[in-house]
Amino acid sequence: MLAVMLLLASGAALMIAAGVCWVVAQRSLDRQPPQAPDAWRQTESWLLRRGSAWRVHRRRHARSAELAIVLRQAGFIGSRVQAQFLGILGTLAACACLVGTAWGWEQGRGVLGSLMLGIAASALTGVLCWAWLKHRRRRRTRLLDDEIALVLQVTRMLWEAGMTLESVLQGLIDNLRGTAPESVRELRSVTHKIDAGQAREDALEEVADVQASEGLSDLLKLLAQVSSSGGGARDSLRALSELLRDRRRTRLQEAVSRLSGKMSLVMMVFLFPALLIVLAGPAVLNLAGALATLGGE
Repeated sequence: MLAVMLLLASGAALMIAAGVCWVVAQRSLDRQPPQAPDAWRQTESWLLRRGSAWRVHRRRHARSAELAIVLRQAGFIGSRVQAQFLGILGTLAACACLVGTAWGWEQGRGVLGSLMLGIAASALTGVLCWAWLKHRRRRRTRLLDDEIALVLQVTRMLWEAGMTLESVLQGLIDNLRGTAPESVRELRSVTHKIDAGQAREDALEEVADVQASEGLSDLLKLLAQVSSSGGGARDSLRALSELLRDRRRTRLQEAVSRLSGKMSLVMMVFLFPALLIVLAGPAVLNLAGALATLGGE
């Protein structure tokens, strides 16, 4: 029992350490102190090395690149954040493996049985984390689809005011920080790439290619095309706005159609039996009484 308690305590300590690293890294993405202490610099350099290693690994392996895209679409933007998430996931899997192994040993399953139970617990943790990640990606995609109409309208207003592309992007970031936070995160990643020296059209197309939201992807590709050709974007933005409105109307119609089918099934299961009892019940009772009378005679 003491060994089990020690393993549980070590697993909890690992989870707390992973959470602390995650909080520290998230804060480092938003702001960086002008004069950081040595401990903070060591932590930051360690996180940067992990992010660089993950960036190199995903470029060399196709499966890792697909996983990086899923993480990116779920809101984990940047190699450093993705490496932190994978590190926390690995820590959780290791803790689950330790707890499962300890519990199996406590139940007297032997070495092999305990190890198999720990591996099963670790695999179950990975499956649950993957399901949560897919759910987070779907939810974020819905948020981006809901925000794109407002982003497009503000983009049209800023563009018609005669602003440049960089000014339009910065204006969207400044004005929509509270009303469209997910879209602002994507636009901020574009501005970071441009500030790092990447061409505007390349930065816009690179961010557009990893989007799960079709509306935001179309908007970024449109801005990239305008940046490369140098033409006007007023008519294109208006056409894109109408296209997104048609897509939204089509999605609503499909949702209403699916809801009608579900309601029909609910009516068949719950309403029709009650209606049949109310309408045909008296007739059945009268018929049963008449048959009973004839039988008595």
